[in-house]
Amino acid sequence: MVISFSLIRLSPGDPASARLGAGAEPEAIEQLREQLGLNKGALEQFIDYFSGLLRGDLGVSLVNGVDVLETIQRTFPLTLTYITLSVFFAFIISIPIGTIIGWSNRASTVYIFRGITSIIIATPNFFIAMVAILIFSVQRNWAPVFGYVSEFPENLKYLWLPVSINTLILVAIISRVLHTSVVDTKAEEFVETGIIRGVSRPRFFWFYILKPSLAPTVVLLSYMMGTMLGATVILETIFSLPGIGRELVGAVLGSDYPMVQGILLFFGVITVFLSFIGDLLAYALDRRVKL
Repeated sequence: MVISFSLIRLSPGDPASARLGAGAEPEAIEQLREQLGLNKGALEQFIDYFSGLLRGDLGVSLVNGVDVLETIQRTFPLTLTYITLSVFFAFIISIPIGTIIGWSNRASTVYIFRGITSIIIATPNFFIAMVAILIFSVQRNWAPVFGYVSEFPENLKYLWLPVSINTLILVAIISRVLHTSVVDTKAEEFVETGIIRGVSRPRFFWFYILKPSLAPTVVLLSYMMGTMLGATVILETIFSLPGIGRELVGAVLGSDYPMVQGILLFFGVITVFLSFIGDLLAYALDRRVKL
């Protein structure tokens, strides 16, 4: 809350000037600043902002006069939809890849696996998005270049490409963590105990290998779901999706203080909440994890 309040005011730009346009008179700009409460000191503005938060009021946009909470409620469902789809598909794909490679741990396979995932992780998501648009939108015409339709199932035509990009990046990260975790789990003493006891293969695979190996993966995934909110800023801008990330970009460009503060605060709360849920799930999967 404090950081978002401070950063937006340290950045260049003035909401009153942005709202009135480049040719506005200084007197009109000053009058609007007084009307919006921007002529007050920073401490007084922060007290007003904090007291509004205590009442559940995130403020009103300085650009279009729309309530910030209403904007979040309108734009977040789209962002949540393709983040959830990305995580779902990434989890399904990563588990067999990471587990099989970690269980076999063949040197040649591991080198290829690490090489491919390293390239994916090191490549910026905006570059992957631009290449994907060139191949699947421009050359193949399998997906629209930009835009969005909210009706189902027409919206899937606009979502499948950004979802695929997110999934690709997540698969590279999650499968690498799971692979390392499976290799470490195989070296544990309780795994040898399970082999000696002659535990059935399905039970051995789930309780002795996969379940304890998933604990660090779930923690990472819960954290990444929060950080993906920041990544949506780039993808939603490239694909012109009317999500919360694109709304944040517009608010920053327009120096819309309440909108930027509200969205960043919302991102922070979601990230902390998801990390907490990840810790609980990790503890449920492996009781050796300390809460």
